[in-house]
Amino acid sequence: MSRREFEEIREKTMQIIFAMDAMNDFDYNNIAIIAENRDVLSENRALITLDAIKEHIDEIDEAILSCTDNWKVDRIAKTDLAILRNAVAEMKYNDKIPNAVAINEAVNLAKKFGDDKSYAFVNSVLSKVNKSLEA
Repeated sequence: MSRREFEEIREKTMQIIFAMDAMNDFDYNNIAIIAENRDVLSENRALITLDAIKEHIDEIDEAILSCTDNWKVDRIAKTDLAILRNAVAEMKYNDKIPNAVAINEAVNLAKKFGDDKSYAFVNSVLSKVNKSLEA
């Protein structure tokens, strides 16, 4: 699989996570956008990420929030939050993706989908999450 194909899968996975948040339902099987993105679900790394979010959303959010300055989930831009959740799920629950790759790809998503400050925020939070995982 090419790098571009992996990027497309990560992008679609992030969009599914965004939709799950909008519906306040973290079981990806209940989200209508899944029907349009069945190809993503055939990719094992997307399923690992979505299953991790489904099963560990509270732990993922806690990892994110512990690396912000006393922020609450509702203060984080929804796009940034979807990107962070995607990356933290990869970092914590997918041993096949190096943390540095998850962080780099999250920063790229933030540059593409976020505002002018998103990529720096995402990079900062994920760097702190990475340090906490290494401790």
